Formats: sequence, C-alpha cells, structure tokens
Amino acid sequence: MHGPHPDDAALRFRKATTRPKRLKLFLWGDSGAGKTTLALQFPRPAVIDLEGGTDLYGDSFDFEVLQVTTADEVMAAINTLLTSRHEYQTLVIDPITIYWEALQRKWSGIYLQRNKGAKGHKFEFYDFQPRDWMTIKAELRELLAKLVRLDLNVVVTARQKPQYADGGFMRVIGDTFDCEKTTPYVFDTVIRMHRDEKGRFLGLCQKDRSNRMPRGEFEISYPMVAERFKDVLGIASNTTEKGA
Repeated sequence: MHGPHPDDAALRFRKATTRPKRLKLFLWGDSGAGKTTLALQFPRPAVIDLEGGTDLYGDSFDFEVLQVTTADEVMAAINTLLTSRHEYQTLVIDPITIYWEALQRKWSGIYLQRNKGAKGHKFEFYDFQPRDWMTIKAELRELLAKLVRLDLNVVVTARQKPQYADGGFMRVIGDTFDCEKTTPYVFDTVIRMHRDEKGRFLGLCQKDRSNRMPRGEFEISYPMVAERFKDVLGIASNTTEKGA
C-alpha cells in the first residue's frame, strides 16, 4: 500500500471564492464604431497598433504605442509584457484582424519555401491545405492563451465582415467579426459596437462572464464600462513569467 504522496497537500480542493479578475474584452464592429477610441481610454494602455489606427489620437489620449506589421512582432511584444516589469495596466491590440492576416502571410511564406512538392504549392503563392490550418491556428491559440495569462486588462478589437450562410453560395445572413471564428472564446466579455444615425456609440453584449454589463443594446462609453469594472481596471501589474 502506498503512503501519502509528498505533493498531496498541494492537491487538496478548497472552497471556491469570488475574486476580482482582470478585464479581458473583445470589441468588434464596423469602421467608425468607436472601438479604438474606447480602447485608448483604459488605464495606462500599451497599444499594439497593426494598421496605424492610433496615429490621430496621440494628442487626445495618454498611451504608449508599438506599431508592428508581422505576427512575430506581436508575439514578441506579448512575451515582453509577460516577462518584464512595467507600469502598464492595459494591453490593447488594434485590430486582431490584421494579426490574423499577418499570421497567414507568415505561414504562406514558410510553406512556399518548405513545401515545394506539396499540393498547395502554386509556384508564386501557397494554397493552405486542411492540415496546414492546424499549425496556423495553434499559433493563434498560443497568443490568445498568453493574453489570458497577462496580469493586465486586455482590450482586443476586430473589424466587421459579412457573415455567409453555411452551405449557401455567398448568401449574406448578417455580420460577424473578421478573425478566426473561435477567437472570442477566451474573452470574458464580447461586445459588438456600432454608431447609429444620431451619432451615438452603441454596444450589444454578446457574452459576459462577469455579469456586469447591461443586457440588450446600450449606449457605450468608457465611464460606463469603468464604473462596472472599477475594482479591477486600476490595479498595477506585479507579476512576471519566465520562459514565455
């Protein structure tokens, strides 16, 4: 009969408690919906800007920005935030749509050079095969997992695109976010934004594990979001990881 394992004490279950959790927010909508403007108002933001969307806001908001064009630059920036001491309280990625496109360009270039005898190799470009997508999506999932681990509020924006019916030939049935379809799953709060004919910025909360956001369509602003998450937004980051 085996004796107690030395790690048994660390494996004991404990009564669950409710603890404040960093805001992990996914915003999507059409151009002009107010996504970037809202994101830049969060406390002490470090902004990964993939399309120059923050160029016009330097005099209006207080933020630090890193303008990048490649998927590897985005991953390197996340790793730096995970492993280095800093005073940021929020990370903004604006927009993740461009990261997803850059990730596909990265792997298209790799496969074009590496898989010259493959079915997808078309000499001047590479046509992704089903197995290829496993590698591309795995790198996206790695990035998203690191965003969850970050001891920061995370605000990620995405463009809007038409949504087509399954099995239909280009039949538009609505709109959706422009990124890999499982991207929002790791976020606690997902909000679709748009601007109405009166110029109001409106939001529709499609997912909210925090149960802090209103149901149905509402007029969205930073003060109303900040009021609902005031216990977590201003907390300073004080943890680092090794080997991220």
